[in-house]
Amino acid sequence: MNREKALDLLKKYNKEEYHIKQGLMVESIMRYIVSENNYDVDFFGIVGLLCDVDY
Repeated sequence: MNREKALDLLKKYNKEEYHIKQGLMVESIMRYIVSENNYDVDFFGIVGLLCDVDY
């Protein structure tokens, strides 16, 4: 899954602006943390973006 599809999925199941913004914030934090530790930034960014997809 790419970021665009993940963002579409987040917006499909979370209609409140707060939950979308929170997903974007978690994505940013995850990307920063994993970039400092040589992990797959794109994978963990999507994991962060979708952390509350089922909220």
